[in-house]
Amino acid sequence: MDNGKQWPIGIITAILLIVVACVVTVYIALLAPVEENNDMMLDYHALDSNVNDILASSIIFNQTYTLAYVGQGVSMTGSDIAYRIVDKAGNPVNNAKFEVILTRPATLVDNITLGEPEVHEGTYRFASVKVPLEGRWNILAKITVGNHFRHMNLQSDTRDKAVYEYGLDKPMRNAGANAP
Repeated sequence: MDNGKQWPIGIITAILLIVVACVVTVYIALLAPVEENNDMMLDYHALDSNVNDILASSIIFNQTYTLAYVGQGVSMTGSDIAYRIVDKAGNPVNNAKFEVILTRPATLVDNITLGEPEVHEGTYRFASVKVPLEGRWNILAKITVGNHFRHMNLQSDTRDKAVYEYGLDKPMRNAGANAP
């Protein structure tokens, strides 16, 4: 191969290896498809087109009411998911409407929609909620009182009982970022 044939053979081999690498990459990507994020209980396009209305309603809601998560982390054996709403005068709010979904961060297949909560003195409790799989779960809630609503996105884990809030106005946090 001293007559200059090694270069064309090397180039053709390199091109074939690149084509094979591209085919393998596409095949692997098809095995694990990307799923849309459903934070705020909306798909990306609906969230993008309504983000100003969502933030404005959230600001008004936060100026009028105090919302706190008072429940436990998710568990495979059952746990209580609970929220407390009071107005700024400290009076409990018992007429809120709750939409709560438990979902896995990477897939929408395992979504669990919770029914109506028990209400007592401003505390809305979903009792004995069990998740079927171990690991991270997001607790997505939309709370509506009158014409105003607020989303509360929580991250929980069956292996860690702490619950962390994240959302448009809060960065995604981990256990190290929540030190007292």
